[in-house]
Amino acid sequence: MSTPTDTITPSIPVIIAYGDSLVEGWGLPDREALPAQLEAALLRAGKTVRVLNFGAAGETAPEGLERLPKVLEAKPVAVILEFGANDCYQGIPVEETEAALAAMATGLIEAGVKVLVAGWRTEEDLFSRYADDPDLVGMLPIAPPLYNAEYVRRFNQLHPELAQRLNLPLIPHILDPIGEDARYYQADAVHPNAAGSIILADSLVPWLLPMLEGA
Repeated sequence: MSTPTDTITPSIPVIIAYGDSLVEGWGLPDREALPAQLEAALLRAGKTVRVLNFGAAGETAPEGLERLPKVLEAKPVAVILEFGANDCYQGIPVEETEAALAAMATGLIEAGVKVLVAGWRTEEDLFSRYADDPDLVGMLPIAPPLYNAEYVRRFNQLHPELAQRLNLPLIPHILDPIGEDARYYQADAVHPNAAGSIILADSLVPWLLPMLEGA
């Protein structure tokens, strides 16, 4: 996680990518990770901002909540809130993930920060389809005990319901812009490569520009 808050220029608005390895840029140098690509994409769109990387590989929403004070300390005007993948991989109870996401979103809103919810959509065959791929065996854990059809149903309602309840913009699944196209993923078929990060960054620009009006 790279958070160079000491180099922030007060007159330049700050956006924070707050989440797990999907926003951190796991497996990529900082310059190719999503936050850096997003900063460049916004510049191309005519908006000078700093995009700070508050992604942490392997982190669940309850763990991410512990870092909320540091996020607020950076005084962002907008935050991309992206947690959930590790929660479902670990079978974290949906109630715990929901409570942590709600606490993060509410804390940001109360501080006057605009929030874009970037969700994660899971599937019943999430684990079996990787186990069946000889190139990926062992790269993801065995399905946890709580991971079943009901867990999947409830988990997939989590981000949409949170966004609706708090009246926040929602990207239902952070990886939707690259879909399942292997050209845009690293070897684990989960984390975007540099080309995938560029596509994700470009897809975020239309969501963020309205949130930066007046900033």
